[in-house]
Amino acid sequence: MKKIVWIIVVAAAAIFLVYHFQVQAQNTRLETALANQYANQLTTASEQLTVLSDSIDQTLLFKDKAALDKPLDDVWRVSSDVRASISALPIDQETSTVWMNYLTRIGNGASQVKAGKVPIEEWQKNMTSARDNLRSLSDQWAFTNREDGKKDYIVASFVQNKVSKENEKSWKALGSSVKTYTESDFPMTASEADQQKKKDLQHIKDAEISMDQVKQKFRELFPELKDAKLHITESAKDAPYPFYHVEFHKGIRIGYADFTKKGGHLLSFLLERPFDNTTISVEQMKAKALKYMKSFNYADTKMVDFRENNIAWHLAFARNDAENNALVYADGVQLKVAKDNGELLGLNAMEYIQKEKLVPQKVIPINYDELFSGNFSVEEERLSYVENQQLQQRLAYEVLTRSDTIGTYKIYIDTETHEILHSEKLP
Repeated sequence: MKKIVWIIVVAAAAIFLVYHFQVQAQNTRLETALANQYANQLTTASEQLTVLSDSIDQTLLFKDKAALDKPLDDVWRVSSDVRASISALPIDQETSTVWMNYLTRIGNGASQVKAGKVPIEEWQKNMTSARDNLRSLSDQWAFTNREDGKKDYIVASFVQNKVSKENEKSWKALGSSVKTYTESDFPMTASEADQQKKKDLQHIKDAEISMDQVKQKFRELFPELKDAKLHITESAKDAPYPFYHVEFHKGIRIGYADFTKKGGHLLSFLLERPFDNTTISVEQMKAKALKYMKSFNYADTKMVDFRENNIAWHLAFARNDAENNALVYADGVQLKVAKDNGELLGLNAMEYIQKEKLVPQKVIPINYDELFSGNFSVEEERLSYVENQQLQQRLAYEVLTRSDTIGTYKIYIDTETHEILHSEKLP
């Protein structure tokens, strides 16, 4: 009898130990998951503080009430987002309360300025120091700067602390974090429908060309590869638009090119080969790039940017509208040019071929003294087309403006409505 009891006790102990280790392992995994979650929240809060500081910068740009509407809305919205993040951060209650109050004052202040209850001059004076405080806090809250980013710190300071305060909640409940939902089945607006037609290249009315015609076109556009071995295939039936895929091989050079089936328009090109250590000058590179653009019949473009790496230059072109000499950024072409001899290594002309539909628009002059605050000076101005929130291409004043204290901004202002379509801070 004693032997049976002993066996039962041992078995029970074994079961308990197995259960204990299983629960311990489960708790450790959950601790790790929660620690990662809160570490991510710390990082997110840090990034949001930087976004809030950038949004405040935008309110320091203008003194025109209409131009200030969106930046002030952004400050109110982002400050609310940051407060939501702070409520879940592993910081003490006193610090949390202080910063929640600070952010609430910023959000409410932006709302009062928009409502005309607080003068914009007073807001801009106060926010000059507030933006610096937010960036300082962002640096302090970067998770990797706190206790070297150790998981044990997060577990000790927040995970276990949360359990002790809310012990009525099980580990399972704690493990169920907030779910996010996405809605994708909304009907498209007219602008979105136009965008989809553009992406599908439905506007191309040219006749279809054959594989032999594609082969001939390839050799005309790339005479240095006229004797390369070519392999041509058609796109799949479920492709968004029909095109020909050309693979080529000549000595040490291999690559591909894509042409639309309608009209045989060059969509993309890529060439791979070894590289020499020699480097041509920037002027030579630009001359070769312009020669390529002309030979591909993209002469109605203008170079807007170029950058380099160890083997190539990457250039961006935008179409120049013939009516008003405005840049159409959405109709762009990207080139990749070798640094050793200027050979074309890559091309992407999809955006150019899609081609935006531009609508005539009035160009009404702007008084920049009434638009910008006194801290900013306009350094450059040109016309360009950019999208508004309704995905429509709008003619805009592209303005480069600078402040010694805030920095340099590029701002796009609708030429007819004077709405601020987009603004970006330049490095």
